[in-house]
Amino acid sequence: MRLTNMMNVPTWVVDTFPILRAVLIILVAVTCVIMIIAILASPPQTGVGNNAITGASESYYTKNKGANNQGRIRNLIIICAITIAVCSILFGISYTIYQAPIGA
Repeated sequence: MRLTNMMNVPTWVVDTFPILRAVLIILVAVTCVIMIIAILASPPQTGVGNNAITGASESYYTKNKGANNQGRIRNLIIICAITIAVCSILFGISYTIYQAPIGA
C-alpha cells in the first residue's frame, strides 16, 4: 500500500500522474529547444528589399519567398510558445492534484 499525502487518492492517479508529469516535462524541454532553434534561424527583419550597393530591387518571387519562410518560422514559434504554456499549466494542475515526486 502506498502512502498518498494523507488523503484518499485513487490508485490510477498514483500510477498515472508521475508518468504524465515526466512526459510533460520532456515535451516542454523538447519544445523549448525547437523554439530556440527557430528563433535563432529566423532572419533579421530588414524591411526595404532594395540592394544598397546597386540600387536594384528584389523580384516579387524573392520577396514572397522570404515572406513565406518568415511566416513559417513565426508560426512555428507561436505554436511552440502555446505548447509550452499549455504543458506548463497542465503540469501545475497535475502537481496540485497529486504532489508526489516524479520517480515515485
